[in-house]
Amino acid sequence: MKLNFKRLCSALLPLTLTACMVGPDFSRPSAKVQDQYKQPEKSEFTEAIQSSSDRLLNPVTWWSGFKDPTLNKLLAQAAGENLTLQRAALRIYQARSQLGVADATLLPTVNLGGSASRTQQPSALPIFGSESTTSNAQALLAQANWEIDFWGKYRRGIESTLATYASTVATYYAADVSLASEVANTYINIRNYESLLDVAKTNLALQAESLRIAGSRFKNGATSQLDLSQAQSQYEQTKADIPILLAGLKKSQYAMSILLGEVPDYYATTYGGLKGSLTPPPELDVGIPKDLLRRRPDVLQAEFAAAAQSALIGVNVANLYPSFSLSGYFGFQALTYNNTSQTSLFSWDNKSTSIAGGFMFPLFYRGAIVDQIRVQDAAFQQSILTYQNQVLQAQKEVEDALVTISTTRSSSADLRRAVVAAQSAASLSLERYKAGQTDYNSVILAQQQLLLVQNSFVQTNTNNLLGYVAAYKALGGGWSGDLQAPQLPQGMVKEMENRTDWGKVLINTNDPRLVKSSETNQ
Repeated sequence: MKLNFKRLCSALLPLTLTACMVGPDFSRPSAKVQDQYKQPEKSEFTEAIQSSSDRLLNPVTWWSGFKDPTLNKLLAQAAGENLTLQRAALRIYQARSQLGVADATLLPTVNLGGSASRTQQPSALPIFGSESTTSNAQALLAQANWEIDFWGKYRRGIESTLATYASTVATYYAADVSLASEVANTYINIRNYESLLDVAKTNLALQAESLRIAGSRFKNGATSQLDLSQAQSQYEQTKADIPILLAGLKKSQYAMSILLGEVPDYYATTYGGLKGSLTPPPELDVGIPKDLLRRRPDVLQAEFAAAAQSALIGVNVANLYPSFSLSGYFGFQALTYNNTSQTSLFSWDNKSTSIAGGFMFPLFYRGAIVDQIRVQDAAFQQSILTYQNQVLQAQKEVEDALVTISTTRSSSADLRRAVVAAQSAASLSLERYKAGQTDYNSVILAQQQLLLVQNSFVQTNTNNLLGYVAAYKALGGGWSGDLQAPQLPQGMVKEMENRTDWGKVLINTNDPRLVKSSETNQ
């Protein structure tokens, strides 16, 4: 009876695809999610936040609420040029290629092999059955091996690799969200240092005038050396703070340049002359906590990572069961001697075929397999806890940001009034000193208080802006919801294609195996 290997494979392939898959089927783990965020209310020490739980923030252009064109340019440039983000994008294409490797495990391996040899035996040892001492052998065979995925071992492996692929894409978008937040924070800190420098220089000018007045009064004998020394000490101390602020400004500018994928002095050269116009957004669309399960890429990343680990349990469970395999070959083999006529290798009489089936069943290694299943199950349980903790952490980050916005807004209103009062006190104390109605201690105290209050006012306004950035990041701002592979820079694509055959992988960003925003909303 002759067996057609090709027909046999065609008949068994549907059986493989419809056979059972051992191991657990993954479903999204349960997580504790509150119904609503605790919206800060107006009180003596807090301000209410204008927010909406019925709407989600604009997922892509959230930074436009700050109404600062420079920030918009920086974020756009960082998204395209940041090297860390590009590295995360490359991992996606690496994971996609790894998925292709996993897909191939369902298919037979087919190899073509050939050989040719000529053997010369000693004359005293003729080849058996012939007087000849010389033989010629030729062979050309196509060999196939196929392990039937009866228990779903390889399908579970593909499931795990696909989930890892999706997790890698989610990791990229989590990095993108973090990058946007880091760029915004760095830019706000740059503006903060600039404002603190303005405050320091303004107060330095005020203290220089006070020092001049104290020096004039000392020369005229109207005051003692003590007043002059105190004025000089205060002036020098304020002056000494300015280099520290300059160093902080420079370091923030250098950090921004690196975020933009440029050399350290790039920001100062390109954007250093531009003035900022940052203003807090008028309203914050927070949605409800349940939205975080589909709006935050890091939460999705944790979910996909758990799915990948769940499938690995099935891969190891399948090792407990017998594995079935088919193998065979088809080709031509010819053996001739020097005293016989040479025939064509591809003569039909030289055809050679073989087909075999077999199975393997573990007997004395089952304990180790069971332990390996336990290893994967424990790892899966850890991934569930990681996901649940990520959901809780995401809610906390939103609440933290809302509290920061509320309290800094209240403090800013108080400090604005405190600045006006401190400016008045500093002016009055200096006028009273000039008139000889008070000593220089009152001037020092008033000017120190003015500098302290103005610095606090600037820092509080900065913290308020940083609170909004933290809120946008916590709400998944910067991500549209699509798990689509990002487009790599053209220069990088050309470099990689010149080095390796990538086909159309690097230019084809659409992958039907990845979920879209409509699916993440489920």
